Amino acid sequence: MIIQFRFFIVSSIFYLMSQSTFAAPNFILVLTDDHGWSSFSAPMDKTRPEAKSDYYQTPNMDALLNMGMRFSNGYAAAPVCSPTRYSIQFGKTPARLQRTRVIGKNRADHNQIAIPQVLKAIDPSYRAAHIGKWHIDADPERYGYDLHDGNTKNKEAGFDNGDRSRQWDGYAEDDPKRVHSITARAIEFMRDSVDKDQPFFLQLSHYAVHSNIVYSESSYENVGKREKGKLHNNQAYAAMIEDLDNSIGTLLAAYEALGLADNTYIIFTADNGGMPVLPMQLNLGRPYKAGLNSPLLRGKWDLTEGGIRVPFAMVGPGIAANSQTNTPVVSYDLLPTIADLAGSKKPLPKLLDGGSFRELFNDPEAVVQRPFEGLVFHLPHYNRVGMNEPHSAIRLGDYKLIDFPVSKRRLLFNVANDISESTDLSEIEPAVTDKLAEQLTQYLDSVNAEKPQDSGSWSRAGKNGTVKSKFFKRYQSDSH
Repeated sequence: MIIQFRFFIVSSIFYLMSQSTFAAPNFILVLTDDHGWSSFSAPMDKTRPEAKSDYYQTPNMDALLNMGMRFSNGYAAAPVCSPTRYSIQFGKTPARLQRTRVIGKNRADHNQIAIPQVLKAIDPSYRAAHIGKWHIDADPERYGYDLHDGNTKNKEAGFDNGDRSRQWDGYAEDDPKRVHSITARAIEFMRDSVDKDQPFFLQLSHYAVHSNIVYSESSYENVGKREKGKLHNNQAYAAMIEDLDNSIGTLLAAYEALGLADNTYIIFTADNGGMPVLPMQLNLGRPYKAGLNSPLLRGKWDLTEGGIRVPFAMVGPGIAANSQTNTPVVSYDLLPTIADLAGSKKPLPKLLDGGSFRELFNDPEAVVQRPFEGLVFHLPHYNRVGMNEPHSAIRLGDYKLIDFPVSKRRLLFNVANDISESTDLSEIEPAVTDKLAEQLTQYLDSVNAEKPQDSGSWSRAGKNGTVKSKFFKRYQSDSH
């Protein structure tokens, strides 16, 4: 009888320990909008102390970086917002999803499996919320979100593309870019989930720092007391970033107060790179004299590093504080990573492009295993505020190839050594160029990716392929 009783006690303790150790984790995904890689007061890459703002102050976002792991080579799936948001939810490239642009026909199949559905298949007790900017042409409830704001886009935060002076000069509001109200609702969801003792997935998608430029009076006054920098010097934009940072601080305070640190992962990233210049210019691919994402080249709308390399960090159990990995990761890795951390034993949705980067927490030099080797980016459109020519890119190891099918031009960079993409290696290393070009073509063909002539910009902005990018002018030694 005593032996049985002791066995019962030991078994009960082991069960409780198991429940504590293997309890379903919570996930908080914070997604910012048009957020530049070097827009912090701390560098996203600790080996590049110069890669930070000389004007913005972001103590709360800096603190978040220091709480966990920086991904110095973190990428958005696209250089514009909506395609990346699709990619995050479904774990696939925009090329596969047939959603590579914000305007024009949406060819995406919305009958997909998203992150909340994957988590609920692992544990039906999961709750899911999406708060803020959605920008997917289907109701969030369809994908398992119990609480959401509906099919929100930029206009819900005051975006007005018709009033350029209001868009770029900036103006004050009490709740700029809804940073405070959506954070308050996110915290309410977190608290309610804790009270109900249910695991949760929360995606808090900020409207900031997309235009219009909107800020609080207090932040504008505070920023105005600082000396402006050479890289960043727009007071209104700096104030908008400060308001975003304050809201991140509020979220982190609630995370601590609710005791979530032991069983909650925070993922912080952006939907695409930051604005290359302020205000927006019809650049036609010409070289900028200076760019806001320095040392990265260019920015939003382009597949240069400034357009797709973004803030990327993760905090949570088993992730060492103030750690960093230089292994490339991308938006479409998030679904398989979250599923892995949640203890998935079931097959994931078919035709995923991403892979779990969980192993990086133990070994920052590990390689992420994906169905296709390399990261693929696809923008088969003309865009006068960007390159003004369709282009695709592939990152494999230290190398990155950008392919311009209309011009029949290819540029090759070693982005590990040449983060600014200043030296074209395509003629110096033709074997690498050919290999990456072949792999890029192979992938795009395999997913039946949209071709430039299929795009709505082909006959309109592109004039059936006759407009050429002025981007190549920056490479003076180029013989073409």
